[in-house]
Amino acid sequence: MKNFRLFGEWCALLTATLLLVLLAWHQGWTHRLDASVLDLATELRLGDPSDEIVLVEIDDRSLSEIGNWPWDRDRHAELVDQLQVHQPKLIVFDILFLEPTSVESDGRLAESIADAGNVALPHTFAPAPGVSSELQPIFPLDELRAGASQIGHVLVSPDPDGAVRRFALEYQTAGGSYDHLAKVAYLAAGSDTDALPASNSDPIVPMHSGGSFQTFSAADIVDGQAQTDFLRGKIVLIGATAQGLGDRYAVSVHAGRIMTGVEIQANLLSGMLQGELVTEIPSSLVATALILSIVLLFLVFWQLPPKWTLRVSIGLIVALALISVVLVVFAGRWMPVFPAILGILVAYPVWGWRRLSSVSRFLDTEARALYRGQGEPLADGAVGFDPIARQVSQVRGLIGETRERLSFLRSILSASPDPMLVFDKDGELSLLNDRAAEVFGSEAALAGQNLAQLFSERGAVLDTHEQELQLPDGRSFLIASSDIGMSEGGNIVSLRDITSLRSSERQRREMLEFLSHDMRSPQAAIVGLVGAAGQTLPEKERLSRIEKQARRTLKLTDDFVQIARLEYEGVEPQEADIGALLHEAMDRAYPSAKRKRIAFEASIPADPEFCQIDPSSMSRAIDNLIGNAIKFSPDGMKVGVKLERLPSECLRIEVYDSGPGLPEERQKDTFARFGARNTEAGPSAGLGLAYVKRAVDEHGGEISVSSSKEAGTRFVITLPCAEAQRT
Repeated sequence: MKNFRLFGEWCALLTATLLLVLLAWHQGWTHRLDASVLDLATELRLGDPSDEIVLVEIDDRSLSEIGNWPWDRDRHAELVDQLQVHQPKLIVFDILFLEPTSVESDGRLAESIADAGNVALPHTFAPAPGVSSELQPIFPLDELRAGASQIGHVLVSPDPDGAVRRFALEYQTAGGSYDHLAKVAYLAAGSDTDALPASNSDPIVPMHSGGSFQTFSAADIVDGQAQTDFLRGKIVLIGATAQGLGDRYAVSVHAGRIMTGVEIQANLLSGMLQGELVTEIPSSLVATALILSIVLLFLVFWQLPPKWTLRVSIGLIVALALISVVLVVFAGRWMPVFPAILGILVAYPVWGWRRLSSVSRFLDTEARALYRGQGEPLADGAVGFDPIARQVSQVRGLIGETRERLSFLRSILSASPDPMLVFDKDGELSLLNDRAAEVFGSEAALAGQNLAQLFSERGAVLDTHEQELQLPDGRSFLIASSDIGMSEGGNIVSLRDITSLRSSERQRREMLEFLSHDMRSPQAAIVGLVGAAGQTLPEKERLSRIEKQARRTLKLTDDFVQIARLEYEGVEPQEADIGALLHEAMDRAYPSAKRKRIAFEASIPADPEFCQIDPSSMSRAIDNLIGNAIKFSPDGMKVGVKLERLPSECLRIEVYDSGPGLPEERQKDTFARFGARNTEAGPSAGLGLAYVKRAVDEHGGEISVSSSKEAGTRFVITLPCAEAQRT
């Protein structure tokens, strides 16, 4: 229920923020801030002004030398005539000739315009009669219009902050479509039409500061003082710049705040010639970008902790501002982003206040619940500057107590002699003691896994009927499980190590098998030979067989006793020469080898190789290996004995023969006690190799075997012997 309420609040605040952002964008509440970024970006986009444009200014000097404003149309005609001497590409007037003066003067100007053949004149708009909301074009005098090469409007529509930035290159009215004066001049100059923005867009013009373009005073043109080279082939814009003539408009701070109309027209024309115009991104894309920004912010509110929400909020504001500037500078596209920034600035503190309120309520509720759980009244000893700090103080004290109790529980769990694992309500591991870590691995590596995954990764086999777990290393555990009994659920699993119990059971079974089969068999044979069955044999043969079975019994008994003694008494290491032990073993085996004409192939260093071992048990183990090699080797073959020290300072002992190899069933578990055995070469219960393995294990060494019919059998013993033990 709490999560649903919080999600509802999140959705409500998201919706309110989106509405605020879209309303701010539509109503232009952040226009001034967006305009400031736009002006900065357009200034960064500016290159040098076009050198194709020259301004002829009707400045204060022109008024003082030629006459007060407005001039007679003869003066304008004279200005056109003088300009034609310099052969400009195009003459563009930023002066409206809407009202007639004298017939002679108007005719004189019309004649000059017609003779020039490259003069563009402006027109404007006025409210249509009876319909103030609709504009209609107001053109220059008919005779002037007839001689002009181009006609274009000079309508200026400032932005909401009063600055001129945008121009309608194509102005639509009920009566038709009208091109801007700068556009017709651009086309008349022979420039590329495809480079212009779409006809329905009002491009934004990056403004150069005043005085950036080449300028001449009208007085210099009329007096013939202007140099011909400066005007030849140029686009000449004529306009009033003198103080008090009223042809001035507000522009961006970077452009100088105030600019004359003719300079504004020059900037627009230069922007088209230089490809610097900026167009606005379509409204649908702007709305999508604003919405996505706010949705991203709220996803961060939802998924990330408070320290990240602040970082992301600041990063999102910076990113939006940078994207806005980069789009203008490098792509010539403008997208207002301050509506989204406004939404971020409003949403972050509101969301923070709401979360702070929830945290305060949570701290108070949890503090009361924890005290009630301890059977104590709510403590009044909390300290802090404000209610939140005092609530945090209360919960901090309770958390400290809980931490101590949890540490106490962990200590109890860790002290348990059995592996114990705690799983949460989802069946995922949340806690385990050191004994369990020894079996399955560290808690950090296993966090989040369930019991089946733990068993699978460890290669353990579970007997669900007996609730017994068998590990690959031979250890066995009984599993006991119990529910925790808390509201959150979960259970605790305990493993009781029964490895020694299972080992004892296995040994008892093996001993019973040994007594019932291996020991009983020779005894039964002796009884039979002593009884009536043996009376049919010659006395000498009968006694020989009795002796053989008796020796077999003694051998089995001795082997069994030696293994038991080694298991229960262990070894008593002392420094001994391994090479000498091997020579002595070969000497003891010499009579057996001689009877079968078997020669020893020895590779033993001449220098002593000392190692801390138990000479008695190790000698017996070597005797067993050499004795088996002789027993199972065909007559006339060789038995090898090799000793070498490895770079790791271990000693390696090898005993090998050229016999038929171990039986396949014996190779599966070579060192098994009472395992599969071959009695063709004499009586055997398989205890000899079991003794060898036990002796090597007691010394901390390793033993391996390789066997085949073609290559015989090779046993390799590796004993750890440090360099310090050598003499």
